[in-house]
Order: sequence, then C-alpha cells, then structure tokens
Amino acid sequence: MKKIDSTQMFFVLSLSIGLFNHVMIIPILFDTAGQDAWFWSLVTSGIGCFFALFLLFILRRKQQKPLHIWLENRIGKRFAKLTIWLIILYLLSMILVTIKDMVDWVVSSFLFETPLLAIVLPFAIVCFFLAQAGLRAISINSALLLPIVVVLGILVSTGNMPKKHFHFLFPLFEQGYFHGAKAIIYASNGFLELLFLVILQHHFTDTKRFKAKTLVYLTLMLMILIFGPITGALAEFGPILSSELRHPSYEQWRLLKIGKYISHTDFFSIYQWLAGAFIRVVLPMFMIVDLLNLQKPAVKKSFLFFFLY
Repeated sequence: MKKIDSTQMFFVLSLSIGLFNHVMIIPILFDTAGQDAWFWSLVTSGIGCFFALFLLFILRRKQQKPLHIWLENRIGKRFAKLTIWLIILYLLSMILVTIKDMVDWVVSSFLFETPLLAIVLPFAIVCFFLAQAGLRAISINSALLLPIVVVLGILVSTGNMPKKHFHFLFPLFEQGYFHGAKAIIYASNGFLELLFLVILQHHFTDTKRFKAKTLVYLTLMLMILIFGPITGALAEFGPILSSELRHPSYEQWRLLKIGKYISHTDFFSIYQWLAGAFIRVVLPMFMIVDLLNLQKPAVKKSFLFFFLY
C-alpha cells in the first residue's frame, strides 16, 4: 500500500474533523452554553494545545508500528483486541451520525421531497470507491477539496462582516461562572479525533520522527474552525436566535450578498458540507478495514460493499 507524508494527513483531518468542529458540534454548544459558548470553545482550545503535546509524545514513541502490535506489546492481546473493537464501534457511530446529519440537512434545506435512497446511494457509491482506493487516494482528494472549502469559508466570513455586531458576544457568565462548562466535553471531541494519527501512523513515510509542525497546524486549524462559526453566529444572529438555529454555519450563507445583484449564495455551502462529509465517512471506512487487517483486495472490496449495504 502506498504511504503518505504526515503533512498530507493535514488535508484529510482538516476536512474530516473540520466538518464536526465547524458545523455538527455548534448547535450542541449553543444548547449547552448559550452566549458563553465562544468562551468555553477558547478554554477547550487551550486544553487541546496540551493534548497535542501529549499526542506528539505518543507518536514519537510509537513510531511506525501498527496499532494492534503496539498495543499487544503494552497491554496484552486480550485488551488490545478489546481496544481495537471499541475503536471500530466509535468509527461506525461516526459514519452513521455523519450520514444521518448530512441527509437531514439536505432534505430540510433544498431536496424536500427527494427519496432518501436517491441521496444516500450515489454518496455511498463514491465513498466505496475512494475507501477501497486507499489512503493515498483519500489524501489527494482532500488536497483538491480543502483549498476551495477554505476560500469559501473566508468569503462568507469577510462578506458578512458589515452584518456582524460583536457586542452580542457580551456580557459573559450571566447565568453563573460555570454555566456551560459542560460544553468543554463536547467541544473536546474534535481534538480527541487527532488520535486518528496514532491509528494511521504506520502509513506515513516519516519513518524516524513525526513532523511536529503538522500537529501544530492541525491544532490551530481546529481552534479556528470551532471559534469562528460560534462568534460569527452570535455576531450575526444574536444569542437567542443562534441557539434556535439547527445549523448556524449554513444560515450565515443566507445573509451573504456579493455586490448589488448577487444573493442567495447558500448553494456554496453544499460544496463545503459534502466535501467534509465525504472525507468524514471515507476515512473511518478505511480505518476499520485497516484495523481489521484485511490484506487481500477482494476481501476489502467485499467487506466495504457489505458494509455500505
């Protein structure tokens, strides 16, 4: 199997975890912390920096050993197998939640009466072919998709600047200093998914030392992706309406106007959402096959086909 550089993994995880941090987790944070959500996201980002240092230590110690072998040498075969199956269950839940959230958004936003099969089937077919193509193909697709996603994100953020009123971010702690502290638990999930680097490390070409700058860039990207949409939604919609919106990141596109005559630019969000959902489904599919140590191409294809079915 062709390996990739750890830097290429930056594109993959930026799209995969980025969808969670930038879109999926935001309504939960508003429900939990309300107006204080942006503050607790900053606290979580600070904790995430320390977690990144701990993760770098693990990556340097683990080096290129596959996860199941590395675990067997430390906790024994039984606990290693149990750990692997728990990871697989998490990856399965990640796939199901992503597809469910994507389908709900598609149906409620622009394909109101479209049969679910017509939405899920083409998406599943594309995911199948990319997952069986391998990690190199996933990284190449991510490198092509991510720059446009970033450009569109900058467009909606700067284009809506005249409509932002940052006084909506204050005052803080109206309901108590620790109201919403539970949001740290939800917001930290995105940073915890950096552990995917441990699962995939044996596919990297960095045989001696994992590149620390890759982890630094990923951590900074995740901090921006969780902080940006929260402050943007609060500044544009206010704390009450932001808490009532199902997808505040998507609603920000509906406010954007380019010049005098271009409006209804929310179709750009379709590209952003589907790019993130695509990689967020394909990557765990690949990791499940990798953790099960399925070597033969025919067996991999059969498993992925049965899995999608």
